[in-house]
Amino acid sequence: MKVIGKDIGTVLEPLFEEVRRRLEIEAERELRIEGGAEGTFSNVLWQADAAIIQLHNGVPTHALPHVVGIALEHVLQRLERYPTVQRGDGADVPDGPMLRGALRELVLAPAADHSLQALNLDVEWEAEQRHQALKNLLRDAGPEWNDPEQSAFAFAALLYARAAIEHPLWESLAPVFQETLPEASQLGAEVESAVRENGWTSPGACLQSLLAARELTGLNEIAGILDRRTAATL
Repeated sequence: MKVIGKDIGTVLEPLFEEVRRRLEIEAERELRIEGGAEGTFSNVLWQADAAIIQLHNGVPTHALPHVVGIALEHVLQRLERYPTVQRGDGADVPDGPMLRGALRELVLAPAADHSLQALNLDVEWEAEQRHQALKNLLRDAGPEWNDPEQSAFAFAALLYARAAIEHPLWESLAPVFQETLPEASQLGAEVESAVRENGWTSPGACLQSLLAARELTGLNEIAGILDRRTAATL
């Protein structure tokens, strides 16, 4: 199987075919994979006739199977009516898109990763990149990151919770996070606990985790949670 000109082997072929077939039947769209993602390893664009997985051209070949697999699982999540986060009804804030993205990925990224566990894909490169990015963020964090009145505080708490759930190098990073941003870390630990309690292995579990995390971080006004099973925005 080749993506963006790189041979990634056959491990993802069954998943790719399942997603391609279901997308064609259930959503009347084709599945395309191309380069061009910026600022993220992968991105899924939904268009009228296609779901397009964009990949960052800098991802090395050995790391691509996991990156592609996560993107394929995100396409499946939409087909299987997992919830998502969208803009709220009220006035937005400048950091709104960033906060909604962090809230969404806190729950839906572990859900996607859980579905790939049986494939034992290489995540070492991704873990190293995320680890360095978090270290850089903590090094450059200003006082607003630990101020409950600022958007950066909620963002830091969401990052803490996601890293605590997903990051394989978390044990070495957690003390730095807690020392640098103690109050945001405390809230992050509460968010982590709520998400673990509700889980992420079904649409219903993800919905409850998103609602709990949103409540704890005070993002109710800027983040609506779309329950795709009922088409209701909560």
